Amino acid sequence: MQIATQCKHTPSSSVPLSMASAPAMICAFLIAVYVPPVSVSAQEQHERAPVRLLASFGLKLQLSCISARQSSIRTVQWLQKTNSMEHWEEIAELSVPVGKERFQVLDDGSLVILSVGVEDEGLFKCRVEKNSTEDLSVTSVLVYKLPSEPVLKESYLTFTAGAFSEIGMCISDKGHPISNITWYKDGKEVVANGNETQVKVHIIKNQNTQLYTTESTLYYTLTKNDIGVQFECLVLSPSQGGCEVQRSRSIRVDVHYAIESVVIEADPPDELIDEGGSITLKCRADTNPPPIEYLWEKDGKQLGTSDQYTIQAVSKRDEGGYQCTVFDFNFNQRSALKEIRVKARENNNAVDGVGRGFSIFTAESHSKDGHGGLRTLNQAGMVIGIIVTLSLVVFFICVAYYISHQQQKKEKKPLEDFGETTAMDPEKAPPSAATLEGEEQ
Repeated sequence: MQIATQCKHTPSSSVPLSMASAPAMICAFLIAVYVPPVSVSAQEQHERAPVRLLASFGLKLQLSCISARQSSIRTVQWLQKTNSMEHWEEIAELSVPVGKERFQVLDDGSLVILSVGVEDEGLFKCRVEKNSTEDLSVTSVLVYKLPSEPVLKESYLTFTAGAFSEIGMCISDKGHPISNITWYKDGKEVVANGNETQVKVHIIKNQNTQLYTTESTLYYTLTKNDIGVQFECLVLSPSQGGCEVQRSRSIRVDVHYAIESVVIEADPPDELIDEGGSITLKCRADTNPPPIEYLWEKDGKQLGTSDQYTIQAVSKRDEGGYQCTVFDFNFNQRSALKEIRVKARENNNAVDGVGRGFSIFTAESHSKDGHGGLRTLNQAGMVIGIIVTLSLVVFFICVAYYISHQQQKKEKKPLEDFGETTAMDPEKAPPSAATLEGEEQ
């Protein structure tokens, strides 16, 4: 019997074409070499070439004895030889009851295995005696059992770049023969090289069922470029159609690495910002996970602690060098200086009225000392304030003097001019003080 070598997928699996070609070749090789290692004698080597049958574990299997269908049959005898047997062992004879309950011989001489087990894997010989001659036919039985769906267990949630790490374990349970497990990263086969990529396989055999559990563990050295890649495993097993491909779930890895660089991005990116506009500075750190803390500084002065810093209504005082420092647990790194220059707003106002009397200071309203103070405008205001104050003081002094002078002028009485008088008659003269005193007494 010719066994097909084409690959057959499970209905639930969906394997890309690039991934299916490798399993197909592996399956073809697996089927080709999957022959029970049974030793045969030189005499047996000259017998008819065995017919190969692929039997499913736990199902019924019927083996035909073609010679037994011919006439003049005297005796039909079935013998079995496995790797655990040194010699052929008789299991059934047409004229004698079947010695083992698992076997049955039909009237036409066919042998029926009621429930195929791993122990039935090997060679079956049908011996027919007729007319004093003996005819032999041999059948090679290969037993297969598809394992359960592969289980992929991740070892860790996060990994460190550059470290030789255990990615995960792929488990193929209760299968026969031993499962062939292949690892894939983002759809490409992972090939072990013994250095940064290694695969360790552990095989467990159930002594009762003779079935195998295969555990394949992948060790891989990840880089920061592997952030978000997906790993999965494929299990290849022989089947009636050639081979079965079973696909595990995929696991996505997260790779951590220390801070490598810190840069400042500006929006808008122009180095010269118009006065009155706005600009946003963004701190970008090449690290994973993102920094836990940020610090913005300008000329040694702390500004903010978020990942970006926005300046609204930009003025000359905002000119200077900005730096961003990122902190990642025990590590920190500072960016290079980001210079911000401000283009002063053009002055189109002339001194043509009271409402624009101060426009003469607009062009020089920003200082060039990097601190952005309105020094010229402040000096002019101070001079005007002093002049106004002095004028008011002089005005109030003058008013006070005028008021004081008027009051003094009113307090002085004018001299009466009686002119020339003649002696008056004593009787007409006004009484003197002495006369008044005498009269009072």
